[in-house]
Amino acid sequence: MQVRVPLAPTRRDWPQLLAELTGQLGDGRVYDRDLPGLARALEPMLQAYRRRARLTGAPDVR
Repeated sequence: MQVRVPLAPTRRDWPQLLAELTGQLGDGRVYDRDLPGLARALEPMLQAYRRRARLTGAPDVR
């Protein structure tokens, strides 16, 4: 019997994964009670992105 182990997302996976999250948020598949935890996870990610964007000239997000 083989056990499938999910691979960590690569840089190419993130745009599609974030689009999926956006869709789930937009159509209510993410419950309101889960939003605080999601915010705690997104804030450090956005901070890291903004730091890199300033250094590289990538678009800023607000």
